[in-house]
Amino acid sequence: ATRILVNDDPFYRGELHILVESEGDYARRVPMKAVEDLIESHPKILKKSDFESADEFFRDFFLEYAELLNRVKFTGDLEGVISSSERVGKTVLRFLKRRVKDEEERKSLEEFILKSLERLDRARSDLTVYKRGESKILTLDEVRSLHGVLKSLVSEITPPALNDPGAKALLKLFNLKVVMPLREELEVLEFYLETLKRFEEVQKERLDGKEIVARFRKKSERVSLLIERLRSDERLKGYSKVIDSLIEEGIENLPERFISALDRDLSEDLERLGLEKSRTLTVVSELRQVVSSLIAISTEKGVNVFEISKRSKSMEEFLRDLESGLGDLASFKVARGKLRKIEGMVEGSVFGVLRKVVDEALAISRLRKLYNDTLSELEIDKAPSIVESVRVRDGKMIEIVLKGVSPVYLEDERYRVAVFFSPLEVLANVFQNYVDAWHSAPFGRYYLNTVLVATTTTLLEVVVASMAAFAFSVLRFPGRDFLFGLFLMTMMVPGEVLLVPNFITVSKFGWIDTYYALIVPWIVSVFAIFLIRQHFLTLPSELYDAAKIDGCSSWRYLWTIAVPLSKPVIITGALLKFVGSWNAFLWVLIVTNSEKYRTLPVGLHTFSSEAGTIYNQLMAAATFSILPVIVLFLFMQKYFIRGIARTGLK
Repeated sequence: ATRILVNDDPFYRGELHILVESEGDYARRVPMKAVEDLIESHPKILKKSDFESADEFFRDFFLEYAELLNRVKFTGDLEGVISSSERVGKTVLRFLKRRVKDEEERKSLEEFILKSLERLDRARSDLTVYKRGESKILTLDEVRSLHGVLKSLVSEITPPALNDPGAKALLKLFNLKVVMPLREELEVLEFYLETLKRFEEVQKERLDGKEIVARFRKKSERVSLLIERLRSDERLKGYSKVIDSLIEEGIENLPERFISALDRDLSEDLERLGLEKSRTLTVVSELRQVVSSLIAISTEKGVNVFEISKRSKSMEEFLRDLESGLGDLASFKVARGKLRKIEGMVEGSVFGVLRKVVDEALAISRLRKLYNDTLSELEIDKAPSIVESVRVRDGKMIEIVLKGVSPVYLEDERYRVAVFFSPLEVLANVFQNYVDAWHSAPFGRYYLNTVLVATTTTLLEVVVASMAAFAFSVLRFPGRDFLFGLFLMTMMVPGEVLLVPNFITVSKFGWIDTYYALIVPWIVSVFAIFLIRQHFLTLPSELYDAAKIDGCSSWRYLWTIAVPLSKPVIITGALLKFVGSWNAFLWVLIVTNSEKYRTLPVGLHTFSSEAGTIYNQLMAAATFSILPVIVLFLFMQKYFIRGIARTGLK
């Protein structure tokens, strides 16, 4: 497929317009003889035996030169060659008087060397122009210009013919160490320009249209097309029942769920072979890694793992056939050692399971390709006849799949890309980051956990804090004030100090990765007790006395008189607790191992990894994570302000 990278915002909907601005020339399959003379003229750069057609030659040529003509690398290497040439020239200059006896030839050679050094210095200065540019690869105009500079440089520093034996020896050194390295760099550019010329000559056909118009399909259309392709694919016929059952649950993450279903089946096979149930999934994962490694190295060596697997009747035969083609590779020896180790874990032969893993590798690869291609494929409204399909990968990469034409012939074309949106699509684009962020992790589960933990801890804290505050403010018992002072002293202990003891306690109870660990340690807050106690002290003691005279119990007084009169303070404490629980990160991260119990702050960590941070989705996720707290504060702000302003006042 011809690929176009869009250097703009990602797009996931709308109508895509691609206009070919250049000539639009291309070629059908070109025979090898069209480029044989070109390869023979530069045998060191590309070997003739590596290609079956000119299409393959041009494809590998562009890939090779994409690395060779890297702006930084090529100019840096060329500058190094020029600097080395200058050092050799200065060395030759020092040996002139000692080696060259003929005075006339010595003066002539000295003049030539000095001019060559001056020319090399000027060439290095000229090279700075090519070090900077918008593209990572040198452009065609830059290559042509640089070719002219190098050609002129090589012609000017080519040594003259001299007769003195000493001069001949020095000129031989100069030619070998100065001229030849620069000539080799010149040959690289000459081969590039010659190949481009031949590339243009073989393109004798022209596009019957220069515009491609395609639109994004609706989700229902993509799903229907995917189901149709999955059910009609011959390579997936043996897995139709598994695929159909997975499709009934939806198509989200279908390849991963397909692998999980196959893993469960393989785990049962290993369990029947005597392997412990707790170790089956680990062994299946190891088998898949081994098979992936074997497929990768066998492809490079031209060995067909799938054919060998089908005809082999035992593990010994399978490894023996592979060894004939891969035996000298260290990676094969490692894979063989892992298979031996796995075979030693079970009572019977593991070869049957291995063969299933090899067969499933093809099915997994095919399903993943169909899944990714279908969901990214657009509906074509208008296109040249050689265009088979158009896909958009990750909203950034456009792939144009061609019929009967190598994509290499459209790699040199210039394209203009535009996307048109309806008003509803423009609105959808505005909220695209929120949609992407929501689907990047199970945020529905995170929301449920966060609401549950924050609400439960808040309610329990209000109950516990109200009872404790009532005891410390209204009830009379020995050591009340001293005990309250001890409570206040705990507020001076940093929360980080309590993490380890709390974690050990929770571990002893077996609460790791449970809601108990998220709720129970945080239902008591000394600050909430202090806040509510201070307000209870402002209530007239006559209220409590009158209630007792009327036969009211302390419990009833607390919940029917004291708490309703302290509503602003209690709401303030509850709001502070709710926000604290909602934003809790470190403790949740420590005591949870699975996504089932994690909360929103930990979920935000999904967008940060060693590869970098996805800031747009992180900011979107942070927005919908904090939104409920903002809404809650807007409704409760009058109680919050009243509670803070009146706490502790008589």
